[in-house]
Amino acid sequence: MSENKLFEMLNDLDDDILEQSEKNVKYNKKPVWIKWGAIVAAGLLIVAAGFFIAGKLGLFDGINTQDSPKTEVVDIGDTSAKPVKDNTTVFEVTDEDFNYDIDYFYSDVVNNGTSSIDLENYEWVPVYKEKTIPEALKPYTLAYAGLPQVAVRPVLNDFDLDGSGNFDNSEYKLFFEADRAWGQLVSEEKEIEGYEYSEGKNALVKFSIKTMAQLLKENKHENRVFSPINIYIALGMLAETTAGNTRQQILDLLGVPAIEDVRILMKGLYNSAFYDENLKSILASSVWLRDDMDYNQDTIDSLAENYYASSFSGEMGSPEYSEALRTWLNEQTGGLLKEQIGGMEFKDETIMTLATTVYFCAKWSWEFNKDYTEPDVFHAAKGDIQCDFMHQSATGPYFWGDKFGATIKWFTPGLGNMMFILPDEGVSVYDLLEDEQVLDFIDKGFYYEQAKGVIINMTMPKFDISSKQDIVADLKELGITDAFDFMNADFSPLTNETDDIWVDKIEHGVRVIADEEGVKAAAFTTEDEVGASQPPEEIVDFVLDRPFMFVIRLGEGLPMFIGIVENP
Repeated sequence: MSENKLFEMLNDLDDDILEQSEKNVKYNKKPVWIKWGAIVAAGLLIVAAGFFIAGKLGLFDGINTQDSPKTEVVDIGDTSAKPVKDNTTVFEVTDEDFNYDIDYFYSDVVNNGTSSIDLENYEWVPVYKEKTIPEALKPYTLAYAGLPQVAVRPVLNDFDLDGSGNFDNSEYKLFFEADRAWGQLVSEEKEIEGYEYSEGKNALVKFSIKTMAQLLKENKHENRVFSPINIYIALGMLAETTAGNTRQQILDLLGVPAIEDVRILMKGLYNSAFYDENLKSILASSVWLRDDMDYNQDTIDSLAENYYASSFSGEMGSPEYSEALRTWLNEQTGGLLKEQIGGMEFKDETIMTLATTVYFCAKWSWEFNKDYTEPDVFHAAKGDIQCDFMHQSATGPYFWGDKFGATIKWFTPGLGNMMFILPDEGVSVYDLLEDEQVLDFIDKGFYYEQAKGVIINMTMPKFDISSKQDIVADLKELGITDAFDFMNADFSPLTNETDDIWVDKIEHGVRVIADEEGVKAAAFTTEDEVGASQPPEEIVDFVLDRPFMFVIRLGEGLPMFIGIVENP
């Protein structure tokens, strides 16, 4: 089913049905423009061991934030943070160019407003955020990849040119024209030579489907969640520091034929996944080196250029250097993973650490009304528990398969969404991880065939879940073995000072928070009641009162986080 056809079905739903649903279910359709709906953070740490003096290599691999194709890596001479200045692009605004349906947005306020501004002589100049280096990092910074060079989106209040607090027709026109110009500029800034968005998305989706069953397998009925994009980028960085069969095994899991293709793919994914406006999706990466060892500069340069990795150098094992690492990780994940990050430290024998992070924060397009949130029973595998449930009724898409029912809830302003996948009664949520119809749904999203536009009475628990796991054994099961074997690991692109280097540990930590307002999520990785058949009615009660699965997607389907809620 095409997305347009599905939306037509949604629009055709009878108003009487919606009115009936309103009488039966508590809900709120007030748009949310200020509060966050979802917050997520993730990180990856790859710790490698080896023989160099004391004898071990630590490789931290995590998720990267805040870089784009226009990102400059700032070489640190003095440690003062300097704003990055780009070539100024000027967009002239004229009445003739203006083609927005203002009536749709502001009705009579705009159409009956007065014009007091000379549009022909007004110019909008893009603004860029400054790069700042935290004080704790300055002593160790070799090169710092700060915020990506993507222009800041125009804000309506900035167009109150006469300071009256009231907006006339001309000021609204200026704002919308500037916003359109901003969109055009950002599209240009996000372009990567040789990268196609659809190819990058498909590669990441295939990786997610390939690894999902392994990384989310049942473990004492605990909450499980991972960030596909976090692990994918971290493995790309690991491939950059390896050679021979060690690298080939990583490339095979990534589904990419050569390291040159990995570089283009990673640069494109970083760029297309970066948003820092109404929806925040920020990736970051870094390389942590020891100050008494020489590294192959070409490899460090490639990590900076293609993975936007900042580089740091210091005394491994020192409390100050470990504190700098924790500062960087907390900065990139919005402090969401302080508990997981708190105990991280470098060992004396650590040779290098790669760290990547992802921070995601989004508002629901339609928030849940807090007045209707109330306690109820969640039927967990370990026994029934009480938790707070949110309620909402709205027009939406419903999807189904032989073992599940699902829906999708949008984030504002249409830049991403969250899939909710509920197993049928008597079906384990873990049975869905390898179910062909579920995998097809995750792959196709709105283009999945078995879909229908309905009124969805949604009941969803508020949840704050986290997961931290060492994924070395999982990656071995998925085909990466040499990197963890000191006899076979090939890290020759990293350094010529020792041949005995291997990955000792890869830890991946994620936290996802979902409430009435939206979702927050962060991740890091370290290496040291709906049936299965088509709904018979136009109203579906979608009740997430037992273990369920979710997928947080960005843009046109980039899988950022996938998880299982066992205990909200």
